[in-house]
Amino acid sequence: MPLVSSRPATARRARLQDVNAIVRLLSGGRRQFAEEAQPELRLTLAHFGLETGEVWVTESPAGTLEAAAVWLPPGAVIDEGEYRALLRLHEIGPSERTPATHHPVRLQPDDDHWLLAALGTTADGGPEAAGAVLAPVLGLIDEAMEPAYASRPASFQARLLSRWGFVPWSDGRPGLLRREPVVRDAAV
Repeated sequence: MPLVSSRPATARRARLQDVNAIVRLLSGGRRQFAEEAQPELRLTLAHFGLETGEVWVTESPAGTLEAAAVWLPPGAVIDEGEYRALLRLHEIGPSERTPATHHPVRLQPDDDHWLLAALGTTADGGPEAAGAVLAPVLGLIDEAMEPAYASRPASFQARLLSRWGFVPWSDGRPGLLRREPVVRDAAV
């Protein structure tokens, strides 16, 4: 039986050069999505995700992305068109391009929180790679004692996210997950 080398997944902040690979990873290779929505999502990631939020990735030894997480910080304001691009990752919302209203909207819910807007992993990356891209922001969340939510696109990973304390949150918005901050014992 051959030995399997296990290397720990290491996350790094995404760069502008990563945007195309992140979009491919998050879209799961759906051809129709690639033709219709990838340009819009590329712009959203480059303009909003990298500038306002935190985008973390892990790579295989060959340099291909294994996981990506797009986080939006407390108080983030996002254009409806940008949010619609994120929703279209999982074919939620309008399938055709519709004009966005050009006023910004505050992300819901109203309390201070981090929002996991999108999460994607390859089969090779799995839970270890997902944990690596979630850990930097989950640490900030726990330190600040703020909740985290997973948006409808990210909540398609509900089973995976449950490992990190995300649970269904019933407030009338289907698909939203919530995670309470983890209180660390200072005496440890």
